[in-house]
Order: sequence, then structure tokens, then C-alpha cells
Amino acid sequence: MKAEGAGRRAPYLTLLLVVVSLGLVFREDAAASLDFQRARLAAQPWRFLTGHLVHGHALALVDLLVLGALGGWWEQRSRMTYGAILVTSGVLASLALVLFTSYRSYSGSSALSAGLFAAAALELVLAGRGGLRWLGAAALALFVAKCALEALAPSRAFFAALPGDTEVAASAHAAGGLGGALAVLLRRPLERRLRRKDPVAAE
Repeated sequence: MKAEGAGRRAPYLTLLLVVVSLGLVFREDAAASLDFQRARLAAQPWRFLTGHLVHGHALALVDLLVLGALGGWWEQRSRMTYGAILVTSGVLASLALVLFTSYRSYSGSSALSAGLFAAAALELVLAGRGGLRWLGAAALALFVAKCALEALAPSRAFFAALPGDTEVAASAHAAGGLGGALAVLLRRPLERRLRRKDPVAAE
């Protein structure tokens, strides 16, 4: 029998990410040294990932609410998988920005949230039963449709009004979702390998 924990783990990592991101909204000097700036990536490579923690005032609340909800769900489910989703989503989203767009700058955690959402939907498809599996499939279809609509109309956002000089980075969202899906798919063979090495721990 698999041992169960005494209680749910607190989502400390999610709380930390939200608090740091919220703090950067009000510390523009710090945010300016961390945001994604294409021209500065070579000299300041940390911007490749830290840009996902920097938000403009207009979208900060929406971005951080979504990140907090999805991040809390994943962290209580598996902190290791949660960390993998954040890393793969952030890396692939930033790569997409560099390779497939000409954006000079980027900010926001929406690509990370896209990865967490796609990963959660795929998890329901793979591990769920009956209605949950269908719910996961519907969520994946909606995510693909959302990315397609964003690519067709990048100047419009679904949940908040964008400033006049801002566009939705559809490629970053799609790449973030792909990163989340890959993290879930790669976790399963790793778990099977660990069970073979330590069969007692899997019981």
C-alpha cells in the first residue's frame, strides 16, 4: 500500500513566485534588470528566464491569479513535476520568442501558466477516468484554439485590455504549453524506471 502524507503540502514555491512577481510590479528598477530584452540577452543571459517573473501593471493581477491557482494545484500534486513544468515552459517560451518573433521585449508569467494549464489537461487525459478524461481533452482543445486565435489577432487579449503598444505573444504561449506537456510525458517513463529500481517504494 502506498503511504499517504499526513496532510497536503503548502504551496511554498508558488507563494514565493507570486510574491516576488508582485514585488517587481512596484520595483521598476529591479524589474528593469530582469525583464526579457532581446538586445541584452547575450550580455545578461538571466533575462532569458527571469523575464517570466516581470509584469506590467495592466496584466499583473490576471497573470498572477492564474499562476497562483495552477501552480498551487501542481505543487500539491507533485513539486518535482511542478518544477519541471516551470523550467521546460520557461525555456521553450523564451526560445520561441528568440527564434520565431521579432519582439524587442517580453514580460509576464502567461507562458508559465500556459505550461501549467496544458500539463494539467494532459494529466487528466492520461490519468483520469471517464468524465475527467473528457474534461482534459476538452481543455487541451480549448488551449490549442486559444493559441490559434491569439496568433490571428495578437493585439487582443482574452481576459484583460492590452496597452496600445503591446501584443499577445502567441508563440510563447504555445511553446509554454508544449513545455508543460513534455514535462508530463517525460515524467511517466522516469517514474516507471524508478519503480523498477525500488519496487518497495512503489508499493
